[in-house]
Amino acid sequence: MQKLSAPLKNSSAAFITKISDCLTLGAKAELDLSPKPGLVDRSDSGSHEDLSYAGMLLSVSLLPRYYHELAQAALSGADVAELRSAGLAAEKRMYEICGSNAHKGYIFLSGLVLLASLRGDDLRREIKEISEGFFTSALPESNGETARRKYGTGGITGECLNGLPSVFDSALPAMEKEYAGSGCTERTRFAGLAALMRTVEDTTAMHRCGREGLEIIRSDGHMLLELLKSDSHIPWLAERNEYYKSIRLTMGGAADLLAISCALMLFNGSVSEFR
Repeated sequence: MQKLSAPLKNSSAAFITKISDCLTLGAKAELDLSPKPGLVDRSDSGSHEDLSYAGMLLSVSLLPRYYHELAQAALSGADVAELRSAGLAAEKRMYEICGSNAHKGYIFLSGLVLLASLRGDDLRREIKEISEGFFTSALPESNGETARRKYGTGGITGECLNGLPSVFDSALPAMEKEYAGSGCTERTRFAGLAALMRTVEDTTAMHRCGREGLEIIRSDGHMLLELLKSDSHIPWLAERNEYYKSIRLTMGGAADLLAISCALMLFNGSVSEFR
């Protein structure tokens, strides 16, 4: 089997702890941002009847163990199958403890970013190369993968194979610009969410509401961007959350990529914390 983890440029215990902490805090930063249409946050569970803020918080607390296991597998020269096994074990543990796969998508994405960071400093290039190895064989069946095939969209597969353009070309520039201007980490996250809503081919949304669901999210991303300018976004987001719940629309892909964006801002030192 192909080995994705060697040679490793960044393999010190301090580096692994830093990237693991940032990825965990990124997930917490996304979860805490409220309100978010259709998503779990401090306000409610959005369009996810099987999830809750407390359950998602518990799920976040399990991530460090996964990152430790994945990093140790990479350090030992694990192949694709072994690295996938670490992710599947994390999914299983999360389901058993939390009662749902609260961060299933984030387990994969954050694991990919962790492996890429261990291999080198050019994250986009490393993400592309590792993804080519992961996607050489068929992905496990999931709602997102079914929607990707049905609608002929790239979904998260396309994102990864292209080095997460929604993060590096859209979310991070928007977040860094907002933070430079306002110094507010809440507005910074909303700016990132607006950028992702406008660009991500969210297969979670398409699975639930078809292409129409994706178009709603993209239109709302443009509106959120405009409302941020006048600080009138919070009441509107709360109203949109009620609408999303009424049609069961959600945007799990955008949420996972926002968490990754928050993690990378922490890792790069663009922000010291999200409040």
